[in-house]
Amino acid sequence: MDERMVKEARANETKTTKKRKKVIIGVSGSSGIIYGIRAIEFLSKEGYDTYVIITKPAIKVAEDENGIDLLSEVNKFSKNVFTEDQIDAPMASSSFTVITKGMIIIPCSINTLAYIASGITSNLLTRTAINFLRTKGRLVLVIRETPLGEIELQNALKVTRAGGIIMPASPGFYTKPKTVDDIINFIVGKSIDLLGIRNNLYHRWSK
Repeated sequence: MDERMVKEARANETKTTKKRKKVIIGVSGSSGIIYGIRAIEFLSKEGYDTYVIITKPAIKVAEDENGIDLLSEVNKFSKNVFTEDQIDAPMASSSFTVITKGMIIIPCSINTLAYIASGITSNLLTRTAINFLRTKGRLVLVIRETPLGEIELQNALKVTRAGGIIMPASPGFYTKPKTVDDIINFIVGKSIDLLGIRNNLYHRWSK
């Protein structure tokens, strides 16, 4: 292999690495906003280029549930933060999905699930998620709702059949969690695992 070919190979490797270091995180208006914040914080510290989409209901829930300004909090960890009405953001294009590791909506509200299952691109969040389904990208929806009725289960099934992954925010207790943080990290770690990103946020099952 001559010097020119070596340089080209290295350049392609660098481009591929950069593609793999992008992750999209959606935070919708459901209880459990802390899951989304923790995911963004972890991925950013691990060197991933996070693109965050925040809905208006999520801002309200964060204020009521956590007493925080969600936009200010997320801006501590990510340089690419968008609100749901910014439809000119890079993620609005389906071509952007192919250069990322994938997308997690955490938490994912039942309303957001319904829009995605119906193929309704009502805002930047649902448009981006549907782009992932169209391009066969990795999409994880961390549902934080209970109980689930027939309508929600049918919507979850539709998303699954379209290629998405439904992950209920159901913590496992085989890890013997001692704090709320342990439970949060379990859910966040499992969701990040589904993008093929290994992490040490929780202890995996072993005997």
